[in-house]
Formats: sequence, C-alpha cells, structure tokens
Amino acid sequence: MEMKRILSRLALSAGVFLALLGGTEVVLRAQGYGAIPSVWFDPEVGTRFHPGQTRQILAAGGVFMHSAEINELGFRGHLPDPALDGDGGLRVVCLGDSFTFGWGVEDGETYPVQLEEALADLVTARAAGDTGSSGPRSSAVDVEVLNVGLPGYNTWQEHRLYEKLVRPMKPDVVVLGWYLNDLDPLSYGVTGTLAPLDHPLAGTALLDYWVRKLRKRAPRFEFEGFDQEGAQEIKPYYDQNRPLVEHNSGHPQARPYVERNLADLGALLDDLKADGVTPVLAIFPSVGQVDALKLARADKPAAEYAADLAIIARIQRDLTEFVAPRGVTVVDLLEPFMDSEVRPYGEVDQSHPSVHGYSLGAGKVLEALATGGLLDR
Repeated sequence: MEMKRILSRLALSAGVFLALLGGTEVVLRAQGYGAIPSVWFDPEVGTRFHPGQTRQILAAGGVFMHSAEINELGFRGHLPDPALDGDGGLRVVCLGDSFTFGWGVEDGETYPVQLEEALADLVTARAAGDTGSSGPRSSAVDVEVLNVGLPGYNTWQEHRLYEKLVRPMKPDVVVLGWYLNDLDPLSYGVTGTLAPLDHPLAGTALLDYWVRKLRKRAPRFEFEGFDQEGAQEIKPYYDQNRPLVEHNSGHPQARPYVERNLADLGALLDDLKADGVTPVLAIFPSVGQVDALKLARADKPAAEYAADLAIIARIQRDLTEFVAPRGVTVVDLLEPFMDSEVRPYGEVDQSHPSVHGYSLGAGKVLEALATGGLLDR
C-alpha cells in the first residue's frame, strides 16, 4: 500500500509538471515563440545547424549577405547520392570551416559547388578521350562533392565531425580546409546551454524562449573529450597577441598553438589514411597575409621580401612540412590569391573570399586531384 501511495504521488507530481509545461508552451506560443533556432549545440562536435532550413547569413552589423539552404544532415548543399556508395562513383567531401561552408556567397558559388561542376566536366572529358593534362579514361565515372563545412570549426572539431558524420559517407577523397584561426585553442564553435535537449526540443516555444531570453545567463556545457583546462591556460595570450600568433608562427610564444594544432591535424590525417581515404589539405590565406605580402613584394628588395615571406607565411611551411611524410597533397592558396588581378576577397565581408576567390580555390583543388593521380581509382 505504501508503494502504491508513493507511485500515486509521483504520478500526480509528474502530471502537474507536464501540465505546467504544456500551459507554459501554450502561453509562449501565443506570444510568438516557437521558431526553430538556427543552430544547436552538439556536445560531441559543437554548434551545428538545424537541418532542413534556410539560414540567413549576416555580415558584421547585421547586414544581410545571402541565404544558405541547409540540408537534412545540417550541412549546406545537397545530400550524398546513394548511387555513389561503395564503388558507384567518386565521392569528394570538403571538410572545414566558414571558408568551406562558403560564407559570403550564394549556394551555387561556394568552392565545393564550383569544384563539383569542374570535376564533372573533367571526368566527362576524360571519358570522351580528351586526354588534356590527365590522360584518358575508358568510361565515365559519376562524381559528387559534398560540403560539410561549418563556420567556426577548427581541426580538432573537424576530426570529431569526421568520426561522427563523414566517415559513414565513405568518401574517396576528403579535402580538409585549413585557416589561420584554427590556431585558436578555443575556436571550436560557441558552446551551448541545454545542449542535450537543443535538438529534440527544436520547434517548441519553450526552447525558443530559452534561446532568446535565458541562454546567455546560464552556465555553458563543455565539449566531450576536449582538454578545456589546457586550452584555457594558453587562451589569454592568444587573445592578446592574435596577429603575432597568426602571422609569425615561428615566434616562441606562438609555438604552443602551432604544435597543438599540428597534433590535431596529424590525428585526423592518420584516421583518414587508416580508412583508405585520400586526404588533400587546402590552406586558405588570410586577407592580412595576402595584403602584407603583396605590398612587400611590390615595394621591397627581393631579399627583404623573402624575409617577410619567411615570417608571415611560416605557418604554410609548417603545415606543408608536417604533412609531407604522410604523403598528403597540399593546396597552398597564398600565391594564387596574391597573383590574382581581381581581389579574391568579398566587399561586404572582407575577411572571406569572394566568388572569384572561391573559384581560385576550386580550380587549384581540381588541379591537385587531376595532376596528382587522385582521380585514377
């Protein structure tokens, strides 16, 4: 009898609690809450887009730039084609941050989309016997390029994303986008509150109210498996000296950030190689690197320019030398961006590439895939 009374009270309490939640939901919906938040926090990898939405992309100051269609996996662009699973064709996955996502340009102008179009043209030409620079193929091969770039991500996060969502896609090639802010020990996306319920509660007024009104006041969840304490120890110097760390990676104070990132990069590349995936490292330069080196090249003697190049582009050399023993193809976009007659960065958001800049990236990745024999599989 005592157990029955306890169970009865628990059931009554649960009923009252659910009734209060239901009533609160009704009241909040009457006040206009209930929209699906644009992002949710996945403790395994970080901030991700809610699937199946049109995302409005804004520049600094809330200036609208463009919209982005988010697919059912929470990424920009089309879903994997099941016909290309296994030996059905060539699947290239572009893994990276906002540069891979295509921040600043329309859906059809991102570098993965431009790469897919150019890659399909190349494969078709080769199947038709047009040798070009790559040699003939005996038959056509279906190809696709998937965009799994998420703004704010860095190498540590991208490794987790590969393990969770990209590996099941069984890619043939992974093009890993790298950018200078990957050196930031905490640039892993904004941590979230109510993280375990962010995704399943999407669309409720309760979650919408939480996101809009209460989230910033509450403690934040941390990433699973991430050395948060170690990162926080070296974070303050990075915040105070970011230009030095990013543009003088050989400086003794910058080395902890470089070494930390190289360790993350090595772990990801080792996993790719172990899975039989061909990795390509695409290094995007910052607008600061490009502008400083273009000015030095134009105004300084060759020896002084070479000295500036050695300092400012040290990180490109660090990355190239690090991945060389692993046989990884490197696409360094610094020189193509510097040599471009058309400025490769956007006019509204000047820190991200323009359509032309993304086109340069797609062209150089395609060149690496073709001349390196990475399409001969």
